[in-house]
Amino acid sequence: MDPTRGRGWMRLRLALIGTVAAMIVGITGALVAAQSPTPTPTAPSPSPSLSTQAQAGRILYLRDCAWCHGQDGSGGQFGPSLVGVGAESADFMLSTGRMPIPTVEEQPPRKKPVYTQAQINDLVAYVASLGTGPDIPPVNPAAGDLGQGAQLYEENCAACHSSTGVGGALTSGLQAPTILDSTARQIAEAIRLGGAGLRTGKMPKFETDALSNAQVDSIVRYVLYLQHPEDRGGASLARIGPVAEGFVAWFVGLLVLILFIAWIGERTA
Repeated sequence: MDPTRGRGWMRLRLALIGTVAAMIVGITGALVAAQSPTPTPTAPSPSPSLSTQAQAGRILYLRDCAWCHGQDGSGGQFGPSLVGVGAESADFMLSTGRMPIPTVEEQPPRKKPVYTQAQINDLVAYVASLGTGPDIPPVNPAAGDLGQGAQLYEENCAACHSSTGVGGALTSGLQAPTILDSTARQIAEAIRLGGAGLRTGKMPKFETDALSNAQVDSIVRYVLYLQHPEDRGGASLARIGPVAEGFVAWFVGLLVLILFIAWIGERTA
C-alpha cells in the first residue's frame, strides 16, 4: 500500500472525527441553553439614601431622562446637568410638558404633560435629591392685590408676554409663550426661575430681593384674572390687545359710516 495514500486517509478520518465532535458539542450546548431559565431584566438597585418617592422617581428617571442628562444627573452631550436645579425647575419643566422631549430643542414649547401628577411628584423628588436647589415657591393668589398685580405685570411682564398675556415674538428667534394656560404654581415658578427651567430659562429671574412673595401673589392673581377677564365692553375680540382692538373698532365704525352714507345717497338719488 502506498504510504502517502495511507497518510491522506488518516488525515481525512481525523478531520471527519473533529467535525463530528464539534457538532456534538454545539448540539449539547444548545440543548443545555434551551433548558436553562431565561434571565429576566432586573430593576435598578435601590439607593438606601433615597425616600420611597424618590426611589420611584429614580426608576422613571433612568428610563426616560438619563439618555440626555446622565445616569447621575450630571448632564451629557444632549442635556444640561440637573444637579442642584432643585424641585422648582423639575416641577415646572415636567408639569408644563416641556420635558421629556424626543430631540434637543433650545426652547421646548409647552405641551400636555407626559406623566401623571403622581409620577411628576416622584421625578421631582428624585431630581431634588441630586443636590441642593430651589424648592417649589409658595403661592397664594387669594392673598394678592389685583390692582398691584396689574401694575407689576405691566412693569415687568407685559413687554414680552403682551398686556393680555398671549405672548409674542422676541429677538434672536425666541418666543415669549402665552401664559393664559398656566397654573398659579407655574406662574410663580417661572417668575423665580426665569422662564423655562433653572438652566435653560431665557426670561429675567426675579428673586425675593426684586419681587417679594406678596408681590408674586399679586402678579399671579392678575394673570389668573387675565385668563378669565370680565369683558364689560362687549366682545373680547380674542383679547389681541388694546391697540389692535381699537383699530378694529375704528375700522368697523368707518365701514358702517361709509355704508350708511352710500345708502342715503341711493335714497336721495
